[in-house]
Amino acid sequence: MHLPPLYPITDARAPLSLAEQIRKLGDAGFPLVQFRGKPLDARVQWQELSTALRASVAAGGWPAICINDRADLAVLAAQEGLTPWGLHLGQSDLPPTEARRLPGLGSVHLGTSTHRPEIWENADPACDHAGVGPYRATATKEDHDVPVGLEGLRQGAAALLAKGMAPVVIGGLTAADAGTCFQAGAESLAMVGEVMRSADPRELLWTLQVERWNVRPLLAPGQGVVLIGGSGAGKTSLGAALAATLGLPFQDSDQLLGPSIPDLFLNHGEAGFRALEAQAVARCVERPCVAALGAGAWEDPGTRARVREAGFAVLWVAEIPEVAWGRVGGDPQRPLAAEREGFMARYAKRAAAWWEAPMVLPLGRSPQALAAAIVKKMC
Repeated sequence: MHLPPLYPITDARAPLSLAEQIRKLGDAGFPLVQFRGKPLDARVQWQELSTALRASVAAGGWPAICINDRADLAVLAAQEGLTPWGLHLGQSDLPPTEARRLPGLGSVHLGTSTHRPEIWENADPACDHAGVGPYRATATKEDHDVPVGLEGLRQGAAALLAKGMAPVVIGGLTAADAGTCFQAGAESLAMVGEVMRSADPRELLWTLQVERWNVRPLLAPGQGVVLIGGSGAGKTSLGAALAATLGLPFQDSDQLLGPSIPDLFLNHGEAGFRALEAQAVARCVERPCVAALGAGAWEDPGTRARVREAGFAVLWVAEIPEVAWGRVGGDPQRPLAAEREGFMARYAKRAAAWWEAPMVLPLGRSPQALAAAIVKKMC
């Protein structure tokens, strides 16, 4: 399970509404936000949650929203056609295995909280991620458990990773803790106060992303790289910059298909185009290179298997869909970017597969700056 390096949580005590907090974080480049509505009553929480989920759906599922504690609100959202990305359940909430059986929640990402060895060693197997903490005492939760500290984080992260769960450290964290926490095995840092206090949350997210790359490099020397993500995400530009930095050839699967993608769609239909695209990707990964794939290519199971069998690193260029639409919307060379609603719906649908790969968050950086940061600590 791959998560962003920083996992922000809303704060009902803040001046901005919960829905507005989520909107601003999404606009800043955060791909995932946890909706925590305490201590607001259920009616107000639902109003804020439904507003945030509707805005997310209209924006291509960005940011993805994980609901804290409230399985009832998650079910209600699913019934409204607003199924959330995930549901986080504490030790006093409904067990995740039971929540999985609730209507509409069969495919959501489930997380839980773990505070001590007997909990993280027996974490509910229905979860694909879990919190470890509190790392230290925090003012945002008065009834928190005893802080686990660095050694507790190491133990908890190791136990969760052994179960295939992504460890998320939480509790009184600051940006200065990032390197230590990533070295201890954390996949992500959950933050409330540090994000709210930040004058520039996007810069905070960038700092933690680079820190995680420094601790846990994305690439190995000589390894081929495949870039996936939506149309307009910047895969071609980043791919060319990465290839130049790594000294590898660059391939673009769309360019291998020929000069006119619209003609291929017209002559072969989308299904025929996808078959030709899979053949192009197979040629890309015959030898180490940096390859940028078309937006829909990663949906093909055969393509995913072929890339992994070739030993290529796969990176999701997770650009904000609205930014991507601003680059390619209405482009006659992109048959599936003719109108905004369809573009956003396809982004949201395809993102389920993109989440399988480590993400690269551009956050306004140039392709050259991104490439330099990715390879800086390559082992």
